[in-house]
Amino acid sequence: MRKRIALYRKYLETTNAQEIARRLFVMNAFDGALTIMGVVIGAHFSGVSDPHIIITAGIAGSLAMGISGISGAFLAERAERKRDLRKLETAMLKNLDDTHYARATEFASVIVAIVDGISPALSAAILVMPYFFVPDISMYWAFYGSLVLSLVVLFTLGVFLARISDEKPIVSGIQMIMVGITTIIIVSLVAQ
Repeated sequence: MRKRIALYRKYLETTNAQEIARRLFVMNAFDGALTIMGVVIGAHFSGVSDPHIIITAGIAGSLAMGISGISGAFLAERAERKRDLRKLETAMLKNLDDTHYARATEFASVIVAIVDGISPALSAAILVMPYFFVPDISMYWAFYGSLVLSLVVLFTLGVFLARISDEKPIVSGIQMIMVGITTIIIVSLVAQ
């Protein structure tokens, strides 16, 4: 098992896939949070009183984002990496299909696709969690709980970005929260 993990780490180093996966994780978790935030706000201002409607819409939306992310990222990443492999083969005048590099590029495509699909689904799923507690809490509190969770997710993503770029985590987190608040305001104005 350790050998396999070491091999996978080597594949990630060879292809630099972790950089792409990190970028996609943040972008797509951000998209998932803002998308479901819009669904929650729209449902609230439309007078939806059944939490199952929001839960179902949120889970269905997060699953669709996940499937879209996994399949789209895999196909796009695989195509790009195959093109790069073919260019390298042309330059080297050698077939590289059965090499460490070829296996690494295939592995990288899978990892990038998984991260691309899981990140929006995960952040979206977090936002619908308060609705699982209705009727123990009211729809009103579930709505505001979902908005608070969305801002927490965005803040966390900002802190994560700051750690990557060696910037101030609090500042980056607050910048992400400001995007969330702006989204809440705009969507609320449109949905009313």
